[in-house]
Order: sequence, then structure tokens, then C-alpha cells
Amino acid sequence: MSDASRLRAAVDQHAENIEKFKRGEITPDQFRPLRLGMGVYGQLAHVKNMQRIKVPGGRITAEGLLAVAEVTERWARGIAHVTTRQDIQLHFLELEDTVEVQRVLLEAGITTVGACSDTVRNVTASPLAGVVEDEVFDVTPHAHAISQYFLFHPHNRKLPRKFKIGLSGSRRDLAQAMINDIGLFARVTDAGRGFSVYVAGGLGSTPEIAHLWREFVPEGEVLAACDAVVRVFFRDGERKNRKKARLKFLLRKLGEAEFFRRLDEEFDRIKAEEGEAVARAQAGYVGEFREEEPPPPAPGGDALGDAAFARWKRTNTIAQKQPGYRVVTVKLPLGDVSAEQVRRLAALCRQYGNGEARTTNTQNFVLRWVPEGNLVALHRALTLIGLGEPDADHITDIVSCPGGDYCSLAITKSMAVGARVREHLTLAGSRAEADDIVRAIGPFEIKISGCPNSCGQHHVADIGMTGLMVKGKDGVERPHYSLRVGGGCGPDARIGDRLDGRVPEEETPKVIAAIAKKYLDERAEGESFREFVARKGAAEISKVGFEAATDII
Repeated sequence: MSDASRLRAAVDQHAENIEKFKRGEITPDQFRPLRLGMGVYGQLAHVKNMQRIKVPGGRITAEGLLAVAEVTERWARGIAHVTTRQDIQLHFLELEDTVEVQRVLLEAGITTVGACSDTVRNVTASPLAGVVEDEVFDVTPHAHAISQYFLFHPHNRKLPRKFKIGLSGSRRDLAQAMINDIGLFARVTDAGRGFSVYVAGGLGSTPEIAHLWREFVPEGEVLAACDAVVRVFFRDGERKNRKKARLKFLLRKLGEAEFFRRLDEEFDRIKAEEGEAVARAQAGYVGEFREEEPPPPAPGGDALGDAAFARWKRTNTIAQKQPGYRVVTVKLPLGDVSAEQVRRLAALCRQYGNGEARTTNTQNFVLRWVPEGNLVALHRALTLIGLGEPDADHITDIVSCPGGDYCSLAITKSMAVGARVREHLTLAGSRAEADDIVRAIGPFEIKISGCPNSCGQHHVADIGMTGLMVKGKDGVERPHYSLRVGGGCGPDARIGDRLDGRVPEEETPKVIAAIAKKYLDERAEGESFREFVARKGAAEISKVGFEAATDII
């Protein structure tokens, strides 16, 4: 059976499982892993459902965007949400509607198989893969190959728990490979192209930065290497206590030396017994990958732009390594985008780019292969649909999990506090003063999680916030946030330092603004915020919070 036939059969089986559940033929506990395997979460009080949509490598065509727009409009109250794993999520769906959602998406080549549950989740990759100077080579075809290979792998949907893979083409680690179960960095040596392989990274309540397992694995063996890690996790991972059922816990239990010995042994066994078959599968998947053809270059037309365009071009676009083209980041406040905006974005991809977009782990869209001469028109068109906001990946471009507005696990409403922080940073003082602060700080990450599960990736942000409820002197529980500073991914990836105290939700904007101001006032020349935190120390930065807020506990 072809993969396409198996995907259709999976949706048909999902429909059948729903009917069995409604008839009482399977229990809620039996049904739960079945719906999760198709990307369907029970939402809030389990009255409605969330549908997660996989976007491998973050790559989605204009046709795919139109399908997302259709299902968002028809079944998800008109709003889609881009996640920190480059997925797209729809909320407030009826359970029965998820079947039709999946069928519409499948017609556009998009699947939800394995989007949740104990599976190899959406494989992430740098949204700039293939178009920037500092990368070693384009990792997108390999992200596609890994996604396809594990889609119907015999261990998939039967793992001890979820499993995440990310690929970066450069040491900047735009795919956050260092917080994945497998993180792959492109390398070229005398032996040719290949990857450095890092393993056992992850966040959650006990975060772990990934460990270097193999300095170099040849390009043709990378799928076998990934398979070896998955098989060891399947065989040796924790099955009784789900709180310990991640690869990082297996590494901690065994120790790095024994853990790596088991990976080496499995890798050698796969190469000896199945190496040729796995290599053929990888070559086939890599070979079938095709990016849409770019439009012809067009001469620049910046003279027609105004000050708003100039700022947007500076903060939201970068030059590609291919002369005459630029990458454009479309900023989505807190990751939300309307069905109509998605529909219009699909048209703009075709009109001004190469007919594709890429989702980012900072919850934005990226358009690539935009000719320089199309930038002014594209900016105007984006502005007309409410997507022309500047300062992408700067301090007002806040990352947030869906939080208590959507998620049954959330403790606080992280998106609401994210909006409050955005508003405070944008409107504090005059507009000119706010713009100067954004420009002076440069790229800066604020990430918010509504609970310790870390979907907002707060551990690896310049400033990260974790939601919790704290009982006040009056005995009433109110939302507070614990703050971390100085975290980040990349070759020097580190977990942010926790600040003292727990900040009331309403005080967090002032605290963050005060920390940012201290950084601007006291940083050394060329000093990043992460370096600033390391020099000053968490204790000194904590004092800033206590001075800015009136009720830190």
C-alpha cells in the first residue's frame, strides 16, 4: 500500500474510532491514544477539541495554506495558531468535524498522523534552510526524508512517549536542535557531507541540553542513525511512569557512556542488517523533495517606500545568498492568524514569492525567494491584511503557548499576559521612544509558558516566563509568573537562570521593561543579553524586578 493510501486509510480509521467511541464500544481511555495519534487533543473541559496539523520542516505550499484557511474558517472559529514546533493548531472543534478537517488537508498533501501521542512528532528545520550564507547545506530534503520514514515506522505511535527531531543547517541553530531528542547539525568534512548528531535534549520541568553523540555521520547514514536512537528509546525507555518517559531520563538513568554504547550498538546493527534498505529509502525521499521554482529577479524599488517600509525591511527581511532575493518574515502577534489572512497570504506567496511559506518556531511565517523589486508592493499588501507589523523576532514579537484560553493543562492564560507585555513595551513612553528601545536592543526573545510543560520554550529565551498560581495573604489564588533570563539555543545553548520571586501577572510588563532598560543602560559594547546575564548574575537582575514591581512573592 502506498503512503497516500495509508494516509487515507488512517483518516477512515479515525472516523470509525469516533463512531465506536460514541457507541460506547471503546472506553475514553482506549479512545484517547487513537485520537491523539491523529493529532486531536481534548480541549479545556473536553467539550471541544484541538486539531494539530504537522508542517514538516515548516514548509507549506500555497495550496496547503488555502486548505488550512478553509478548515480554519469552516470549523475553527476563523483563527489558526502557529506553534513553537512549526505546527499549526486549530481550536474549538467538534470531535466529528476533525474527520472532515483531516480529509480536506490530505487533499492538499497535509497530514495530522503522528501530530500528537507517543510518536515521532513534527520534524523541524531552519526556516532559512537553503537561502542564507552561513549554512553548510540545505537540510530541508533531509527533514522531509525523516518525516516520511517515520510516518508509518513500526515503532511509531508505540513509543514510551513523544519524540522530537530538529535539523539546523548552521551553528545558529534556528531549528533549536539542542532541545530535541535528536538534533542534527549539517557538516562538511574531508569525508563529505553529513551531520553532527546530538541526543536527549528536551525541556519540561527538568530541562536538558542535548549531548553530542556523533561528531560526524555521513549524509547517507543519517536516517539509520535516527532510527538507532528511536529503537533504543522504544526498547529501553520508561514504560511505567510517563513523567520519566523521555529520552533525557534514559540518558540520566544509564549515564552517558552506557547510553552512547547502546546507541552505537544499535546503529552498527542497523547498518549491518538493514543499511542498504534504509539508505535506499533515504535517497528516495531526499530525491523526491522539490521546492517550488522561484520567480525571476526584479530590480529594487525601495525609493517608492516610506519610513514604515524602511523599518519593516530592516527588521523583517534579510538578503538571501542568491543575489536579488530576500527572505521576508511575516509577524503573527502571539502566533495567531485569521483564516482570511492565511488565504490572502497564499495569494501573496504566489504573486511575490515562490508559492511557498515556512512556519517558524517563533510562531511566524517566512516567505522566501521574494525579488527585491517586489518588497514595496508586498509590504503594502501585507499591511492591508494586518500582517505588515515590523520588528519580527524583536522584543515585541513574543512567543507564547496557547495557555488557559485553549489548553486543558494550562495554569495561566499565557497569551493574555503576552498581549499585555506587548502593549506595555509598544506604548511605554512615546512611540518614538518605544521604537528606539526596540531598535537599540535588536533581536530579543520573550517566551511564555502557561505551565511547567514548557510548550512556550521559556527555558531558552532571553526572558522566559512560566505560569503558576500563588495564594495571596487573603487566601485567594492568583496567576503569577516565574522568570528566567539568559537562556538560548545554538552552539552555546543554555537554560536560563531563574530569578528570585514570583511576579503577579499584572506586574510582569513592568518587570520585563525594567530588565530590558537595565540591559540597555549597562551592557558592554557588543554584549548580548545572554552575556550580560552571565556577567551580572541572576541575583542582581532579580533586584531590578523587585524594584519595578510592588507585590513580588
